[in-house]
Amino acid sequence: MKTQPPPIGQYTLQQRLYRDSISEVWRAYDADVRRPVLVKFFRTDFSNVTASLDNYVHGVERVAALHHPNIVPIHDVHILPSPSPDGSITLIALAMKYVEGPSLADYIRTTSAVGKQPLAAEVVAVFTSIAQALDVAHRHGIIHGNLKPSNILLDQSNAAAGRLGTPLLTDFGITKLLPSKNSNDIPSYLSPEQIKGIPADERSDIYTLGVVLYELYTGVLPFQGKRPIAIMMQHVNAQPTPPDLVNPTISLALTQVILRCLAKDPQERFPSAASLAVALANALHMVSPDDLRRSALLADGTNSVATPSRTRPLSPLPSTPLPPIQPRRRKSPFIVTTIIAILLLISAVFGTFLLLSPNGTTPSTQLVGNAFFLNSGQLNGGNNQGLNDELQIDLSNVPAPAAGKSYYAWLLGDINLTEESPIPLGRLTVVNGAVHFLYPGNKQHTNLLSFASRFLVTESDAHTPASDPLLDRSVWRYYSVLPQTPNPEDKLHFSMLDHLRHLLVESPEMNARGLHGGLAYWFGNNTAMVSNLAQTLVNDWQVKNASALHDQLIRILDYLDGPASIAADVPPNTPILADPHDVQIALFGPAPQDADPPGYVFQNEAPPGYVYLIETHINGAVLSPATTAGQRQIAISIAKNIDAIKHQFTQVYQDTKQLVNLSDTQLLNESSLTVLNEIRTQAQYAYTGTPDPATGTSQSGVLWIYNNLQRLATFD
Repeated sequence: MKTQPPPIGQYTLQQRLYRDSISEVWRAYDADVRRPVLVKFFRTDFSNVTASLDNYVHGVERVAALHHPNIVPIHDVHILPSPSPDGSITLIALAMKYVEGPSLADYIRTTSAVGKQPLAAEVVAVFTSIAQALDVAHRHGIIHGNLKPSNILLDQSNAAAGRLGTPLLTDFGITKLLPSKNSNDIPSYLSPEQIKGIPADERSDIYTLGVVLYELYTGVLPFQGKRPIAIMMQHVNAQPTPPDLVNPTISLALTQVILRCLAKDPQERFPSAASLAVALANALHMVSPDDLRRSALLADGTNSVATPSRTRPLSPLPSTPLPPIQPRRRKSPFIVTTIIAILLLISAVFGTFLLLSPNGTTPSTQLVGNAFFLNSGQLNGGNNQGLNDELQIDLSNVPAPAAGKSYYAWLLGDINLTEESPIPLGRLTVVNGAVHFLYPGNKQHTNLLSFASRFLVTESDAHTPASDPLLDRSVWRYYSVLPQTPNPEDKLHFSMLDHLRHLLVESPEMNARGLHGGLAYWFGNNTAMVSNLAQTLVNDWQVKNASALHDQLIRILDYLDGPASIAADVPPNTPILADPHDVQIALFGPAPQDADPPGYVFQNEAPPGYVYLIETHINGAVLSPATTAGQRQIAISIAKNIDAIKHQFTQVYQDTKQLVNLSDTQLLNESSLTVLNEIRTQAQYAYTGTPDPATGTSQSGVLWIYNNLQRLATFD
């Protein structure tokens, strides 16, 4: 007689789908929400792994907190009684979304493994989704570490007939316990550093994606053998057979993408999954989706740019009473027409966390940390969502709340917009005097900086927190504000906050042209496009495709010149080949003869380039009242690095102009290859920065500039 397994919480086990030495996978039914789920059981001996059970559960909770349409949601985790007589084995059950459809492993078995070439459109679609999901996880400090085709599911619940389905990542490394000694897992997809015992990082996942790509296009794995140790040693020491030797139908460009992923040195791999996916689309002669290019910009800025720490030494600050609440009057989002409130002055120190006394009297003030905006990368080309939509809070030397009390974090609107409702961020937990808290934003991924300019921590009842902290200032404990006093010397009377929003949220010059996300974002986006185009030039030369070479050179000039100046640099009657929407404003170009103030929209005239516009807004920001010495120092560093980028753009511009008017024969000469390599190098330096041989990090570069512009909006 068949015995039905006992339920796990609200989950009734219905059918076992898979079983090996350390795990089981069941289809189950969730009685609470009346839907099928997948329940995975893992067996392990925690005495043989470094992480404790508590740390493991915490890791699962971090993965469960990831919300992305291409990540399988984890609903629940259960720790079950040990099935072993001595209690040495821990049994863990994870409940997650039930996915209808095959895995990428099944797709490979029906295409590559039987000699069928996968469709380029399907490969680009899968890797676009995977890349964006991975980069979101990486930005939250979560590494998959366990990527392989069987962990990429193809959800067909909403797919049209014959379509591949929606790719979904599952089984992040944190949700899969280290295999037991009885595991038969073959390490076919592990990176060299993981095999050597070095913890996986973002570029370890890039390596694994390279293995998956290799298998997709050859039908075989890059390293094979009968024993796991033999495969492991090949990953560490051997070079893979170039995939175009295994499958002669694939291009040299695609081969180079795959081999770059499989580099032994992690620093030689792509800096992010989105960058890999963009390069893959280019190699397959597919158009990179706009949101993929934008994700590459954000992910590369996080993963490949070393920036100064946001945490600064604690120091005492003189106390200042809080500003009075004033009646709200609406203003233009970009032009301040009326000063309604007097900004909080903190001895000329910008945005400081003030320690306020419980009774609301003159406070004892000290710097206790900072909160800064992050980008989730959940972008929408029609607005500025997905940028500055998360907030990281890091505090130190914070006393525990009083008995029965808890700390709560809030974002508040501008000082003169007192009708704006405070945004509750959540309860803050103090551990050894420190607070580390990430507010993941809302489901719409709203740009928080677009409406919030003040940060507040309150202390109130642990069970019934205040619904509106503006009504009772006695609960205020820590407070920070971005400078909002209009500069009387500014012709358009903008404040520092206005200029920060122009740079990071919306700018008047760009809003008039339907370009959303701020000057800094589009400066980075278009520089990334030039860098990507430049990477393809040498590949086109090597396959002797002069026509493609000409087109790519023209596209580079489209981005550098903009539509107002491009005609002077290309053959007569040459159309704009780049996306006309994206190149409305030039990357590079001369400063106007009669300088208009930052924020002037250039309604009936061609605007100057991004380099000039960003410089003017930075100058406007740091000349505003209440700017600190630290902010001025950041601005000086940004200006210095913009000068370096100007030099790199000049080199790319001159070299591209030199080649674009050559004949096909001249373009394919050896002498042209030297120039093409120089264009590629300088374009990459402009985007990612110039490598520092001493530290291995990149200096200057648009990614560095974007990251440091975001630092100007930090709540200290």
